[in-house]
Amino acid sequence: MPPTYQGLGITYSMNAGETISCSGNPPEDLLNEIYGVELTCFKDPYPPRLLLYYVRLAPDLFIVCRSGEKIVGYAIGVIENYGRTGHIVSICVHKDHRRKGVGRILMETLEKLFIEKGAIEAKLEVRVSNEPAISLYRSMGYTIANIYHSYYSDGEDAYIMIKSLSKTRNVSPRYIS
Repeated sequence: MPPTYQGLGITYSMNAGETISCSGNPPEDLLNEIYGVELTCFKDPYPPRLLLYYVRLAPDLFIVCRSGEKIVGYAIGVIENYGRTGHIVSICVHKDHRRKGVGRILMETLEKLFIEKGAIEAKLEVRVSNEPAISLYRSMGYTIANIYHSYYSDGEDAYIMIKSLSKTRNVSPRYIS
């Protein structure tokens, strides 16, 4: 049985009878396992110390999803711009669990938490070459607002994508730092 910890306690039934459980506030002793998933996701992974920083900075916005005892994905969010913007800092789904809805669950969970904290927009950065992620984000209402040139350590550019979280007013698609 996977360890339990405080925070969200959301369970999703996936196709083929698989159950995914997602929670926030991960204990620091999970960081090695989270880092192992990080290594399957990125060309330039965050070092464990940076993951620890985010666990301590915004533990309720550090969401971990499991299938059984295995971590299958995580997402990190922070609130910026005086509470106006929810920034999805990182979203990572283990390569063996991609295209199963885990990424969408992580995104929707962070968006809900951003709204609860009063944010009216969400933003993220994504490699211009990451077409599967861009497609997911577009399907969820994100639009490309700008581009960061040479954003990644290998020189690749990043799109800045944003989404209005406000039901009552339309936030224009623009980058707000």
